[in-house]
Amino acid sequence: MGPADDRGPAWLGGYAQIEADISRMEEFAAKLRTEVLDNYVPHLSHVTDDMAVDLPGPAAAFEELTNFLRVHRASQLNTSDLVYFYQEATWGLAVAAAEVSAQYGAVDAFTAARATEVEAALNRTAAAAPPTEV
Repeated sequence: MGPADDRGPAWLGGYAQIEADISRMEEFAAKLRTEVLDNYVPHLSHVTDDMAVDLPGPAAAFEELTNFLRVHRASQLNTSDLVYFYQEATWGLAVAAAEVSAQYGAVDAFTAARATEVEAALNRTAAAAPPTEV
């Protein structure tokens, strides 16, 4: 066994594995899908349309205002991306939860699905982590 520093905090020492309640995961997936369809999608076009409006450029003499509007536009684009991809990622999370629950639903109410299987389910959806730049 390695040095004590390599073992992590003492309060975490008794945790061997994480168990998932598959029926609750299936319920979560269904509620998340419903939430996205009923309360997010209907408002998405309004938000994106409002954020797509280009503001007129100020006179170059107003350097502070010009810089503010440049940063404001970058923030608008970033927020617009987040708003758009939230739907995709949330839907992907719901799909992955449904897939894992379907795969393990016939097993006991609690099962020890491997983290790699859950990650694989997420990676097949828009909820996948973005690729890391090297």
